[in-house]
Amino acid sequence: MKRIKEQLDSIFKPRSIAVIGASGTPMKWGFRMMDRPIRTGFRGKIYPVNTKGETLFGLPTYKRLLDIPDPVDLAIITLPARQVPEAMKQCVEKKVGGVIVISAGFSEVSEQGKGIEAEAVRIARQGNIRFVGPNCMGIWSSESRLNLSFEGAPHSGPISFISQSGTFGVFLSEMANARGYGLSKFVSIGNQADLNAADYLEYLATDEDTQVIVFYMEGFKEGRRFFDLAREITKKKPVLIFKAGHSTAGTRATLSHTASLSGSDAVFDAMCRQAGIIRSREATQTFNMAEALGGQPLPPGKRIAILGSGGQGVVTADACEALGLDVPRL
Repeated sequence: MKRIKEQLDSIFKPRSIAVIGASGTPMKWGFRMMDRPIRTGFRGKIYPVNTKGETLFGLPTYKRLLDIPDPVDLAIITLPARQVPEAMKQCVEKKVGGVIVISAGFSEVSEQGKGIEAEAVRIARQGNIRFVGPNCMGIWSSESRLNLSFEGAPHSGPISFISQSGTFGVFLSEMANARGYGLSKFVSIGNQADLNAADYLEYLATDEDTQVIVFYMEGFKEGRRFFDLAREITKKKPVLIFKAGHSTAGTRATLSHTASLSGSDAVFDAMCRQAGIIRSREATQTFNMAEALGGQPLPPGKRIAILGSGGQGVVTADACEALGLDVPRL
């Protein structure tokens, strides 16, 4: 079995991508997955796969993935859910390095969809392929200039952002981009049928382009593994989390959104403290903190000196103490 770095390098650093379900019709996901990387400077080759075999974006189109004569590092699937298992079989036969399943209609909607998702996972694991999604909005990787998630490529920078919500994750990323904050990577992880939050955390821990790791999460598939990894990784890199689903209504919403159970908020908060994860209580604050941490070395302890006068110094001292920091007498 390959290590996590080898598994995910094909996804974040591909030299070639194939879009299965490529389309020339604007507003379709098959169009977006072609248009965005072409317009924003993807550095590798792009192979459209479409059963009609028509030319798309000036590129020759292949009726099947297996018809592409060259190696394919990353396949992006935009087909209806029922067609995804067959597409995954072709990815295995083609020996594709990794897969992103954009398509929705799986465990988040019905028992039938849950069965289709399980079949796609079975095929991928038998073929030693790791995949993002399903029910996601793609990725951004600054190193390869691969942009599947945004209308325009974001600024490159030290922050990697893993989001369980595609739409909300894109919104937060674009807000951060408008403030000049740079992203090394963005992943809309969707249902986490295969790759989950712990896998991304493990990968980003050794990624040289990532200085700060940010998560928007609703629920975890391997919670114990995630926090065990975080306990070690936070000694070297800051990890921030903004978690939704802490109210009764929010908990119900997460189940229908990404088929996740959000769990006890009090337990989650205690685990964050034990693992050294910084929990943000307000979505827009998360990237402000990430940007500050990205430009500073990790402090060796929690003793904070406050230089200033007036009310700002008092308020800052209160905030530091509330967060468990020590404010020594000068």
